[in-house]
Amino acid sequence: MIKVRVIKIKKIIFYIVAVVLLLALSTVSSSFLRKSAAELEKLKESDRLKVIGNLDKRVFQEMFLWAIPAAKAYMPQTEAFFSLEEKLLNFPKNIFNFFSFRLFEPKNYLAFQIPLLDLMEIEPAITPGIELPPPGTVENEHEPSDNPPPAPPEEGDIEIEGITPISGKPLVLIYHTHTTESYRPSQTNNYQPRDQAFHTNDLRFTVVRVGEVLALELNKLGIPVLHNKTVHDVPTYMYSYSNSLKTLEKVLKEHPSIQVVLDIHRDAPVPDPQKAREMTTVMIENKYYSRIMFVVGTDKTFPHPHWKENYKFALLLQNKLEELYPGITREIDIRKERFNQHVSKKALLVEIGSHGNTLEESMESARAFARALAEVLKELSKPKSE
Repeated sequence: MIKVRVIKIKKIIFYIVAVVLLLALSTVSSSFLRKSAAELEKLKESDRLKVIGNLDKRVFQEMFLWAIPAAKAYMPQTEAFFSLEEKLLNFPKNIFNFFSFRLFEPKNYLAFQIPLLDLMEIEPAITPGIELPPPGTVENEHEPSDNPPPAPPEEGDIEIEGITPISGKPLVLIYHTHTTESYRPSQTNNYQPRDQAFHTNDLRFTVVRVGEVLALELNKLGIPVLHNKTVHDVPTYMYSYSNSLKTLEKVLKEHPSIQVVLDIHRDAPVPDPQKAREMTTVMIENKYYSRIMFVVGTDKTFPHPHWKENYKFALLLQNKLEELYPGITREIDIRKERFNQHVSKKALLVEIGSHGNTLEESMESARAFARALAEVLKELSKPKSE
């Protein structure tokens, strides 16, 4: 008899809980339908469809971020038309707290089926050696920084470390974080860009071709070069710098003789290619050149103790270029981001031209850059006896 009573009491408790849950669900549903209907009634038909689509997109986005929390740093933050949880469902908070249930946390739905999941703590997992910027921060050299760090004084006590060439081994590394950046098609180098921002998977028409010219000219001038052509911005542009850092670490470990690291890009200072061309083109002795800009990363986002030495190195190169080819350089761009320049005391991001320039103009500038770089490196070199 005692067992039967216990069973009956358990059934009564179960029914009471079920009734409470049904009442809560019906209250929430009616409140949602009533308030959402009133809000949607104010909108046009096209806007109503947009709101419904946004809700579906938001639920999917929350599920995606729960699975890959680190992606939140790169996902644009958009303000939804309304929040089901905060605006429409004005259900007493103590009820939500009692059930510990939040509508837009997919974990709660899975916890119904797997109760132990509710005891788990979830946090982002980051691959060792790969750093992710703070939320909302994406390293993009095309967008100028708000309140960029000030340039260190040129007369400061920072000295540029000398170069120590090792016979038969590479001294300079050329690589490309945004490997598929390309230029305006021309009669000589005509191709079909894959987008309006001028990118192509055919490396014959990208910054890789400019890097090839730079490497060839430096080797002719006695500066041994390693040119890495790994593609880092396909299929995902947002992880380009994480991808290129892996390449850098691998290459520098295999070739410790490398002391100068150059990430060759092409700029896009404004969306309009023609306006960009006006900013990034110069004529010197009746020949068109793509103007060159050095981008120097700092320690405002990630640790970067030697950024001022990189800046001094950029100044040396800029002065030499202006001496040899007046007007070929643009103002040095000092940025909050690091752009992987912590790997060397002579690491620079070099923008050669823009999407308004042709490949021919940029290759001409690569030859000019090679001449200036070779002269600077020879001035900094110190013979090593082996």
